[in-house]
Amino acid sequence: MSENKFSLDRRQFLGFGAVAAGAAAFGLAGCSPKTSDAKAADSSSKGSTSSAGNPAASGELTWLGAEPAIADADVKETVEADVVVVGCGLAGVAAARAAGEEGAQVVVFEKAEGPQCRSGEFAVINGDLEARWGRDTFDADQIVDHHMDECSYKTKRSIMSKWARHGAEVFDWYIGAKEDLYICDTTRSEVPDEGAASYLIPIFQPLPEAYDWTKEEHPVYPTSVELLPSQAPVLEANMEKAVSESDVTPFYGYFVEKLIMEDGRCTGCYARNAKDGSYVKATAKKGVILATGDYASNTDILGYYCPEVVENGIQEMFPNVDVEGNPTNTGDGLKLGAWVDAAIQQHHAPMIHHMGGGADISGEGVMGIAGFLQLDKHGKRFMNEDVPGQQVENQIELLKDKTSYQIWDGAWKDELQYMPAGHGVACYYDESLPKNNETYRNYKSQAKLDAAVAEGRCFKADTLEELFDQIGDIDKEAALASVARYNELAHAGKDEDFGKVSSRLFALETPPYYAVAMEPALMLVCLGGLASDEDAHVYSNAGDVIPGLYAAGNIQGDRFAVQYPISLKGVSHSMALYYGYVAGKNAVQQV
Repeated sequence: MSENKFSLDRRQFLGFGAVAAGAAAFGLAGCSPKTSDAKAADSSSKGSTSSAGNPAASGELTWLGAEPAIADADVKETVEADVVVVGCGLAGVAAARAAGEEGAQVVVFEKAEGPQCRSGEFAVINGDLEARWGRDTFDADQIVDHHMDECSYKTKRSIMSKWARHGAEVFDWYIGAKEDLYICDTTRSEVPDEGAASYLIPIFQPLPEAYDWTKEEHPVYPTSVELLPSQAPVLEANMEKAVSESDVTPFYGYFVEKLIMEDGRCTGCYARNAKDGSYVKATAKKGVILATGDYASNTDILGYYCPEVVENGIQEMFPNVDVEGNPTNTGDGLKLGAWVDAAIQQHHAPMIHHMGGGADISGEGVMGIAGFLQLDKHGKRFMNEDVPGQQVENQIELLKDKTSYQIWDGAWKDELQYMPAGHGVACYYDESLPKNNETYRNYKSQAKLDAAVAEGRCFKADTLEELFDQIGDIDKEAALASVARYNELAHAGKDEDFGKVSSRLFALETPPYYAVAMEPALMLVCLGGLASDEDAHVYSNAGDVIPGLYAAGNIQGDRFAVQYPISLKGVSHSMALYYGYVAGKNAVQQV
C-alpha cells in the first residue's frame, strides 16, 4: 500500500488531538430515482425528529434524495460472504478482523485506495496496559455518568457503559497486531530508532504536580494513550492480519450505493467499481456492517442537522479522499440507512474543540487553551477562561467577528504548572525535545514562543499599551481597564466577575507581554449516526432492530450528542474500535 494512504497531514491534525475514527465513508454517485413502493419510499424519507433549527420541521429528510435504481442486470460480478463490511476505517478494519477470527467469510468495500485513519489518540479505561502506569483503578460508572452529563443525557448509557468496562481488552487486541510496537514509560520518553516508526505514549504521564483531576470542575481523566507518529502502522497491521489469517477480502475503490433488503432483513449491498462503473452484488448470509464514517463534507446534511456550523462559517479539516479525489466523509451511511427505514439519532454533535490561537503548521496553538486572560474586540473580558476547548469554541462563536485575544505575560513559565492537564492546554514547561518523540503539544518552551513571535503568529511587547497597539482592532482603553480589573481580582484571590478558580488567576504585571488572536477552530468530524444499541444493532423508525444490519464508528448513533465531550481524550476512536469489534462478532453470531 502506498504511503499516502496512511500518512497524516500534520498541519491539519497533530495539534487537534482526538479525532473521530472509522473515518472512511462510502460514496453515492450516479443515483437515479426509484420508488418501487410508495409506502416504503415515504417511510425512508423520514428520520428521527432533529434538533432545533432543522429546516424540515415535518421530519422530511430534505438531503436524502431517491434511492438509486440498481438491478441484477447491472451487475457484472456477484460475491457471497457471511459478513459484508461497508467501510475500511478503524471501525471497519476492527469489524473485518473480528468477524474473520470467528471463522466467517468476510468481504470489505472501501471507496478509497486502502484503509483509512486519522490521528491516534485512544481513551482506555483500566486494563493491563494502563496498569503499566498505575492508571487502572478508575471508576467506570463515574466516567460514564460524566460523559452522559456532557452529552445532555441525549445518548444511550448502555453503549458508553459497555465500552468503558470492556474497551481496554479490545485495545490490547488491536495493538497486539503490531508486534514491534514500542510502548513508552512516560509521555516524554526517548524513543529508540527502531521504535520511531510506530510507538505508543501514555498521555499526561506523569501529571503536573499541581493538578488533581478529582477536584476539577471540568476533569480530563488521565487514562488516554496515543499511537505515534500515527496509528497507520497499527491499522495496517490489523488489516494485514485479517487478510492473511482469515477469509477476509477487501475491495478498494468500490462505492456502496444501495443495501439489499429481503423480507425486512438486510442481506447484502450493491457496490460500484470506480474503474469501469460496473456493479458488484454482495450477498451476506449473516449480516452487513456499516462503518462508513461521518458526513462533515456533505453540506446538505450538515446544514440540516447542525445549521449553526454552516451559519458560523466553521471550516472542516479532513484530508482523506476516495479514488475519485473526493472527501470520504460524505454521509453515505446515513443515506444507505435511511433508504431502508433506519432511524437517525437526534441532537448531533460537531467536534470543534479549540486548541489555541496562533497555530503553527502542525496545528499547535502558541499557548493552547491555557486559562490566561481573554478579551474580546471591545476590550472586555467575557468568560471564565478555565474551561475546555469545546466550551472555549462555543464562547468565541458568540463574539464580535468571532474573535478573542488570549493574553499572558513573562511569568508564564511558572504559571503553566497550575493549568489543567486537559486537551489542548499548555500545562508543562520544558525546553527539551526528546529524540523521536513528537508529543510536545502540551509542553511549551521559550524557543517555541520566540518562534511564534518571529513568524508573526504571536504579539509581543514591553508594555500593555504597546501590545494593544500591535493588536490594533481592539478597544485599547477598555482593554487596559479590563486588565486593571483582572489584576485587582488576582491580587484579591477571588474572581468575582466570572468565577475562575483562584489558582489560575494570574495578574499581568511581568514584562514582556504576549497575545494571540483566537478565532473559530476547525471541525474535525460531525457525530450523528443511525439509532443503535450496545450490540451495534441498527433500529428502524418504528423502534425495532433491523435484522442483519449493524453499525460501528461514526455512523453508529447515540454515542455522542449536542457537543463533543472532552473529558476522555480519544474516546471517539476508542468507541469506534470497540464497536467495530462488537459488530464483527455479533454479525457472525447473529445476535
